[in-house]
Amino acid sequence: MKKSFGLILHFIHLPIYLSTFLPIYLSTCLYARQDAPLPSFIYDGKPIGAKAISTGEAFVAVSDDASAPYWNPAGLLQLGEGKYFTTSINTSQKTNASSDDLYNGDSLQGKKLIFLSLADSKGAFSFRPISNYSATFENKKVEIRANKYIFSSASHYTDRMKLGINLNYISAQLGVTDLTNNSANIADGNGFAMDFGLLYTVSGITKLGFLVENVPGYIWWNDYRRNIIKSHIRVGLSTKPADWILMLCDYEYIASTKKEFYHGWLQQTIAKCIFLRQGIISEKFFNKSGKKSLTFGVGYELQKWIVDFALKLYKLDNTDRDSVADYTFSMSMPL
Repeated sequence: MKKSFGLILHFIHLPIYLSTFLPIYLSTCLYARQDAPLPSFIYDGKPIGAKAISTGEAFVAVSDDASAPYWNPAGLLQLGEGKYFTTSINTSQKTNASSDDLYNGDSLQGKKLIFLSLADSKGAFSFRPISNYSATFENKKVEIRANKYIFSSASHYTDRMKLGINLNYISAQLGVTDLTNNSANIADGNGFAMDFGLLYTVSGITKLGFLVENVPGYIWWNDYRRNIIKSHIRVGLSTKPADWILMLCDYEYIASTKKEFYHGWLQQTIAKCIFLRQGIISEKFFNKSGKKSLTFGVGYELQKWIVDFALKLYKLDNTDRDSVADYTFSMSMPL
């Protein structure tokens, strides 16, 4: 009898519990399930390393310096003896365009430091900013900072094949102000991503390279739905027909923007330790698209000290098609 009476009371109070707590629970769940109001390119960052940039960003089949964790971690095995510290700085961007036009589609929006790494032939630890973005998006003022902390490892699979892997921890902070109702929210995010690289020696003068980033890649926000970081694929070929010349070509697919790019470059050895580089980057390579970039650079290498400068020339997609001169400096030193 007591059990029956208790059961009756339970059902009497059930509507009261539901009417009180269910709206709170549902509102919390609905808010937590919202997508973070972010553009598709927000986690792309930008290419690093003046040597790679000056060669048309065709570097996946070379990756022979301490920037290898970004371009192809399998290339770490080519560093030889010793440990290296490298840094890459986007020194300036010269243009007549407004800041809004210049940084439209740029997740870093002119951030100077774009890469730091400690590396040797077996592995590396690197820091790479991927987002430093502040803009209005979908009637919301959005500010996001996101960085990758990269642990890299490389090993020989066969005499001809090298394999590399990156384990990425992503730390992010997101601030959103809704301009329609003047509400604001700050969220923290933590993420994880994996990258895989392969470097295959076809012959004494030819190599093949392959890299796939963010397989998988996720960021978990405390106030928003989980973000999937889209994959990024590069495939490349390098050949060195003579000691004084090196030629490369790469194919690139960026899933976040659904764009394909074709890269080609040439490196000439002017003196024993001085190199000149030229390259081209083209979207839709086999038509007359105006979406092409030209790259130039010079490198100096002496006793494992490496200094590189790069210039990338391209046009914006704004109404005036303004030109941009983008400068990058990199330095690698033995430890």
